[in-house]
Amino acid sequence: MKKNLLLILIPVALIIFPFLNFSPRWLHIFIIVFYYIMLSASWNLMMGYTGLFSFGHTALSAVGGYASALLITHLGVTPLLGPFLGGITAAFFSFLLGLICLRLRGFYLALVTWAFAEIVIGIAKVQYDITGGTQGLRTVSLFWPGAGRIPYYYFGLLLATILIFSIHRLSKIKIGFYLRAIREDESAAEVLGVNTVLWKISCFTYVGFWAGLAGAYYGHYIGVVDPSLGSLGEMSIVVLTVVVGGMGTALGPVIGSFLVIVAADLFRGKLAAFSMVFFSLLMILVVRFFRGGLMQVLTARFDSVKKGVGVTGR
Repeated sequence: MKKNLLLILIPVALIIFPFLNFSPRWLHIFIIVFYYIMLSASWNLMMGYTGLFSFGHTALSAVGGYASALLITHLGVTPLLGPFLGGITAAFFSFLLGLICLRLRGFYLALVTWAFAEIVIGIAKVQYDITGGTQGLRTVSLFWPGAGRIPYYYFGLLLATILIFSIHRLSKIKIGFYLRAIREDESAAEVLGVNTVLWKISCFTYVGFWAGLAGAYYGHYIGVVDPSLGSLGEMSIVVLTVVVGGMGTALGPVIGSFLVIVAADLFRGKLAAFSMVFFSLLMILVVRFFRGGLMQVLTARFDSVKKGVGVTGR
């Protein structure tokens, strides 16, 4: 019940946020947060729920961003349709990657997905005529001229909300149990009749779509798509947000994304050099003392308050 309530209250609070008298910089921060929520939540479905560690997630984000920009620029696709076609393109590549990784686990899975990411980044850098090389590929706005940030804010909020609700729903039905069975013991899951091949490929494809959609959303907002979108540096941010927020939970990536991105903004300028030190220490502390991330802390706190109220009520 408490999680369902949070899943309702958080989007409602975010809907009214642009009407409050905050600095325009906060609108930008929230748009970036929505991008990382989409990336983190989809990666969390793969790692936190299914136990599949992939280094290629942000590379799929880059695939979606480039695909959307190229389709809109060269084929005249409607701008708002571009990100979804970018997501479908990334889902196709993720499907192929899933086929390759059918029998791979642990270190070997991470190694293959890392190689995939390096291939994507390498192609983006050398195919200058198509991708713009290291300078990147210019993108067009998804909305009307002079629309500003508010349409991107609500579009990102809508996409992030749909993704979080879909993951929350998946965790409550048979599919979620199948994915968790693969995470806990893939061999035992196969013995019990779970079609591990089908669900691993399905997971790869689904999270690939959302990674591509997120990359396209971000690229069109920033105005450029470049190889850094798929870098391991970006991947480390995704891992950090999931671990800090709470791996294997629907709201963990949401909380982690808000904390990490807002903290990164506070470390601007002269303090930028200390950001990696801070995030590294944060990762160590969370892994050492709170394996369930901030969601573990919040859940424990909520339960203690609830028990206290119950005792008092008697």
